[in-house]
Amino acid sequence: MEPSYQTRKIIGRLLALGCAALLAGAFGAQLTSPLLQSLTARQDTPVRVVFFTKPAMRFSYNPHTRKVVVTLASGACSIEQKEKCFQSEFDFFYIPKNTDQTSFWKEFKEDLSTWRYQPGRVFWAIHAYINARVQHRTDLPLAQAGVLSLELIELSTADFAVEQPVSKKKRGKQSAEKTVAPQPEKHETEQPNKSDEQQPLKVIILNASGKRGQAESLKQYLRAQHAKGLLQVDVYDTGNYPSQQDKSFIEDYSGKLIQVTQISHAIGIRSEIRSAPAAQDAYYDSRIVLGKDFKMPL
Repeated sequence: MEPSYQTRKIIGRLLALGCAALLAGAFGAQLTSPLLQSLTARQDTPVRVVFFTKPAMRFSYNPHTRKVVVTLASGACSIEQKEKCFQSEFDFFYIPKNTDQTSFWKEFKEDLSTWRYQPGRVFWAIHAYINARVQHRTDLPLAQAGVLSLELIELSTADFAVEQPVSKKKRGKQSAEKTVAPQPEKHETEQPNKSDEQQPLKVIILNASGKRGQAESLKQYLRAQHAKGLLQVDVYDTGNYPSQQDKSFIEDYSGKLIQVTQISHAIGIRSEIRSAPAAQDAYYDSRIVLGKDFKMPL
């Protein structure tokens, strides 16, 4: 049942008071905390938090680009030996009650996407953080937690790039897959004289929707957007994905998260960006895989 107007009004006021309390605490600590100064000044210095799920995952939030890189641990990573996790390159840790990585990541994305429509999730997140502090499951201070939360709630899942650990078996599979990938066309959108920042993102589009013509239609759309100067994207070619997919996704090999996110928003793919290291013979920066949920932008 949808909450009444009076209930929504009370919830709104409580949220406002909670945010005000977080801001007050953050302001009080800002004068002495280099991390908070980095956040508020939007410096190009990432804030890194390790979540000790199984396996663990590290969130690196860059205040300058307002993007998050999620790195998955390739092996065992525990709080008891945290100095061995991610080569000790993190600022804080957090041990959620739900330590299953897949479930935690799914719940996190759901909270991020729906908190505006289900404000109760905000109270649940605050309650979970307080419990974690009391039970010593996190060393993230209140002020930092408040500012980070205010930063993250403005993001969408498309602002997250997930770095998958690459095993030898998977690396071999990627190499085999690239041998059957579409080869680049020669067309007028290539501009090799431009700087790396100005060069369009080189992409291929693979159809995994089961509907004929989807990849070709999107190619024409993106090339038209590039010609108008609206998107910095260079579509090399299209092809078919080995299997049908329910959801569309973008897999990036370039690390150009700002450009990739712009394209993701432009074509309506809201899932997190999958990030992987580029092969030496790769001729494209990213690939767009169109699933059954894909709808052509208007």
